[in-house]
Amino acid sequence: MSPLTRVTLADVAASAGVSPSTASRALHGGAGVSDELAARVRAAAEGLGYRANRNARSLRRGHDEAIGVAVEDFTIPFFGRVVAVVEQAAHERGYGVVITCAGSGRSEEEAVEPLLSRSVAGLVVATGTAGAPEGYLADVARELPVVQVDAPGPSAVSDAVGIDNAAAGAQLTEHVLASGHERVLFVGSGRAASTVVLRAEGYAATMRAAGLTPRCAWLGYLPGQVPERAVRALREAGDVTAVVSGVARTTTGLVSAVRALGRRDLAVAAVDDLAGADAFDPPLTVLEQDVEDMGARAARLLFDRIGGYAGPPRHEQVALRLIQRGSGELPPPGATGAPVIPGRRRAPVA
Repeated sequence: MSPLTRVTLADVAASAGVSPSTASRALHGGAGVSDELAARVRAAAEGLGYRANRNARSLRRGHDEAIGVAVEDFTIPFFGRVVAVVEQAAHERGYGVVITCAGSGRSEEEAVEPLLSRSVAGLVVATGTAGAPEGYLADVARELPVVQVDAPGPSAVSDAVGIDNAAAGAQLTEHVLASGHERVLFVGSGRAASTVVLRAEGYAATMRAAGLTPRCAWLGYLPGQVPERAVRALREAGDVTAVVSGVARTTTGLVSAVRALGRRDLAVAAVDDLAGADAFDPPLTVLEQDVEDMGARAARLLFDRIGGYAGPPRHEQVALRLIQRGSGELPPPGATGAPVIPGRRRAPVA
């Protein structure tokens, strides 16, 4: 290996023929590792020139008194709220928290590996993906307590907390169809976000069940690009009268695009609430996740595992709440009658 190449924990694990989590515990004196195996891992690390990050020792009073949290993007309020709840729960139990971010094109492995090098007691992973049985995270979860937050669905290898994503997409679509819309566009970040893909599938199934044609636009992940791509998507789908947004990062750009195009007649309904959503014109209709409940459930499941629970993987779903503020209740242009906006009565038909 070139001296300029950074040696990772995964490299050490591959050289020693073990998983990254086992390599981490072997290097940091974790439980369940034989002397022979620990010596083999240390020899592999020395041979590759691997140097573990020891700074985490100053963050903990003793071995394994910290948990790791890997999130998708710190700029999205959803993840910050999850971290705040998990951190409070950890503090109450005497644990510190080490946080990494999988944003800016980093893989789940790149976000999790620094946490393993700090010999954390368990992981909360909120990156919008679920570890497949053969995936990297699944390998980690077989030997270290892991809870997936905002998970697409049940995991075969770890505890998970999330919503019924397909049902969320279906519910919002049914809501705008009930106002008489037939040309409805779904917008999401990208196909790499498995939770958003499931919401798109729920939307598409609902459209087809109504005899309508589903149309999806993927706006990307970079905040600076989303508004421009949203403008382009709306222009290309010029006859749409309603839009369902599958995730907060696209909703913000979508609202900017609607304003830029002067499409105040366009009905908009979105998964996840936004700060100031009730000040939009019209106020934004959203399907809200109970994020604090999600974080609390994740912390409870994780500390159950750390405390010795060894049962099968558990999957808990958080409730959704439809907040009708007006944007999702706009009727199609030319429809008879005024939109039904919460707190207002429908104007009588002349």
